[in-house]
Amino acid sequence: MSTPGVRFPVVRFSVVEHQLFGGQCTGCGKFHCAQTPNNIPAGQMGPNLVALIAHLSGRYHLSIRNIQDYLREHWQLEFSIRAISQAQAKATTALAEPYRQIGEYVRHQPVAHADETRHFRGNECRWLWALVTLKACYFLTQVSRGKEAADTLLGEFSGYLVTDDYVGYTRFPDDRRQLCWPHLIRKFTDIGSRVGNGGKIGRRLLLIAHAIIRTRHRWQDQRIDELIYFRRMNRLRRSFRHTLERGSRLRIDGRTKRQCVHLLTREPMCWTFLSDHRIPLDNNTAERALRSYVIWRKLSFASQSYQGDQFRPLILSIVGTAQRLGISSYQFIRSACGELPSGAGVTTRFTFDPPPLITHS
Repeated sequence: MSTPGVRFPVVRFSVVEHQLFGGQCTGCGKFHCAQTPNNIPAGQMGPNLVALIAHLSGRYHLSIRNIQDYLREHWQLEFSIRAISQAQAKATTALAEPYRQIGEYVRHQPVAHADETRHFRGNECRWLWALVTLKACYFLTQVSRGKEAADTLLGEFSGYLVTDDYVGYTRFPDDRRQLCWPHLIRKFTDIGSRVGNGGKIGRRLLLIAHAIIRTRHRWQDQRIDELIYFRRMNRLRRSFRHTLERGSRLRIDGRTKRQCVHLLTREPMCWTFLSDHRIPLDNNTAERALRSYVIWRKLSFASQSYQGDQFRPLILSIVGTAQRLGISSYQFIRSACGELPSGAGVTTRFTFDPPPLITHS
């Protein structure tokens, strides 16, 4: 006895035609024409199709040409590349307020992660910056990778910032910045691969770094209490600084010496996590958020205009934040685009918890 296969209903698009009539007054001779109601969307596409195009870009990383092929094969709809690009511009307008809301939210959180990656407009290299928390991610396209771009991203952020050792964040206060330990481990691995005393310094730093990670995990798993945790961390910190000081006095290996001298100036930022248990040891949160864009960049190549530079960080922020909040990014985009033709403004918002107060000892 065979089981019949599941049959999916055929989803079809609908076309609505609006006719505007005009006429000449027999009394005064003036010509009058009907006006389009405010709730009628302009152009060929309704809000649902605009939302679908935006979602296919930001969530599934389809290029404009692939979206064009998708609409043709699945819906038998023929749209030019320009029309699809204009639909993304409409989505940008509809989602501008939620995007601003995300930026305001992440800048008022106690802990945030920052990172950046290359972004191309045509053949020009630009940068996509990310400021990410556990519940939201905010992306921003910048022309440069300099300190001014980092300042623009951070805005009024006054919490603890987790980053790699990139100099673009040096204007941010050292006592509220945490360096990523996995990045440090990669640096220690490189130093440890050298011969002589420099290699010994690197291998010693690597052992200390692994001990720090292991101690942190044991404390988080409640295998050691807080007293033992801080006692071990303080001991590891003294050993870490002593090893760096030994490396800074090397006479032969100048490269390792310079790296140890540099790390001595950054040493307090390696231990900011001891001042607040919410501060993680790694910057994986930001790197995972950027991974989505790196995939998109490989599949869809570069943006070609200022409009594309606006759309990409916006839709990535919306989709990434929706995923973190456990809601449907498509339904959110569809709701926002559906409000646009009314002319009353978009009221679709993300629901975040009230931001906690930030205090520094």
